[in-house]
Amino acid sequence: MAAIKSMPILISLDSKTSTDEQPEETMRMITTGELIEKANETLIRFEETIDESEPPQKIEIAITGGVITMRRRGAYDVDMVFQKGQRYEGQYKMPFGALDMALYCIRASYTREGDSGEVALQYQLDLSGQYAAMHDLKLHFMRKRDV
Repeated sequence: MAAIKSMPILISLDSKTSTDEQPEETMRMITTGELIEKANETLIRFEETIDESEPPQKIEIAITGGVITMRRRGAYDVDMVFQKGQRYEGQYKMPFGALDMALYCIRASYTREGDSGEVALQYQLDLSGQYAAMHDLKLHFMRKRDV
């Protein structure tokens, strides 16, 4: 069995969402997480708070070849698969129910240089068969140093 390497990381997550009706919405989040390298897969794990009244969401991004998978666990639960030029269908589970979801991936890339790297995703999101928004997400990470 191949060795598994783990590294604490600092994460900067920048997200832009645009719809036909509303101006572009941007969000930036800074947090800590963990980068795990396996033989054929890289994992990025961190927590995100969407609603202060809810426990944090557990996020896991898995990179395997040209496919990036994002799993969100918590009150808002979803699996998303990103592969350039491909459509993915699933369900987006929320506290008030579940919605059918589909995404079409325009860009899915992972780059790594030493102790830092980036995951970049651009995709169209449809909810319940209707266009919801265009998303552009960039996650930058770097090794977290002991203070």
